[in-house]
Amino acid sequence: MKQAMKILIVYKASGLSDNPFVRLLAEGIRACGFEVVCSAGEFWNNAEAYDVIHLQWPEELFGWSYPTAEQVAALRQQFRTLHEKGIPVVYTRHNTRPHKGDAQLAEAYRLTEENADAVVHLGNYSRREFLAAYPASQQLHAVIPHHIYEGLYAPIDRGEARRKLGIPADAFVMLAFGAFRHASERKLVWRAFRRLPLAGKFLLAPRLWPYTLNGSYHRGVKRLAVKTLYHAAHAAENRFRMRITSAEGLIPDADLPAYFTAADVVFIQRTDILNSGNVPQAFAFGRVVAGPDSGNIGEMLAATGNPVFDPADPASVDRALAEAARLADAGHGGENLEYAREHLRLPQIAAAYGRIYQRLHDAQRR
Repeated sequence: MKQAMKILIVYKASGLSDNPFVRLLAEGIRACGFEVVCSAGEFWNNAEAYDVIHLQWPEELFGWSYPTAEQVAALRQQFRTLHEKGIPVVYTRHNTRPHKGDAQLAEAYRLTEENADAVVHLGNYSRREFLAAYPASQQLHAVIPHHIYEGLYAPIDRGEARRKLGIPADAFVMLAFGAFRHASERKLVWRAFRRLPLAGKFLLAPRLWPYTLNGSYHRGVKRLAVKTLYHAAHAAENRFRMRITSAEGLIPDADLPAYFTAADVVFIQRTDILNSGNVPQAFAFGRVVAGPDSGNIGEMLAATGNPVFDPADPASVDRALAEAARLADAGHGGENLEYAREHLRLPQIAAAYGRIYQRLHDAQRR
């Protein structure tokens, strides 16, 4: 009996985080007949036991701490060792560069990009950008989109979702989901919502307010101040028809369906980013999306008839959000759902990764 290929996905062993991308991908790849282990430690201590190494975010290699020069040197040596042993490396390119970091982390990104035998891009924009930076690249390049999270969430109907979140049943709901990394993103969302010319509108942006009730790293008087600010914002939400606070630092996975189901339109608040899992997520819930015309985000939205905007042009943002509201009323969210079911389901995405693993493995054996 042929032995299953053994794949190491370099990610925390539990696979648990606020982003289930890797955990579900690993399950899908296992269903294709591969043996899959998720671990960062195995990359450093037992990489030779695997047929293929699959890297996601370079930050994972260093426990999401800024690496030292010595750690980056160790990464450079580890790539040499993998090449010498004929163990191919696959890299899924989630980011162009780290969202936060220093020169050492940027170097880790460069080493990962240059030493991968195959680079998987979540859209054609990423592939073009990469090849512009590395025009002599002889690596295998493949475009495999971000999969949707089927079977992960318990269904909830629209009325129940709105009751759970305290949203009026007849409101027009604009959702901006996920963390807000910069003040500019908060300004973008708040301004777009304020200028939307619709009566009965409601802003659902559960992490827009930068203070939480629980999970603050502050102590003493600062912690009390954070809680006071949270309570003040939370008390004002009903008056201003919005939900911008979250008691926890992260939205619990079990609550996510309520947010997307309650929404009419999903607004992508990122201003300069390559990918966003919120786009396929919104599609999977049958929601219209308005997002920036940048990276793979703008490419997917334009291809599916969803409006895009220039974050630096307020008039462009206003037009895109108004068009998203019109499309939501016209039922375009159903078309997004059909697109997700046709192109973004986990079995076909996992199978595409499996074909890359097999191709690289076969090439090493020749």
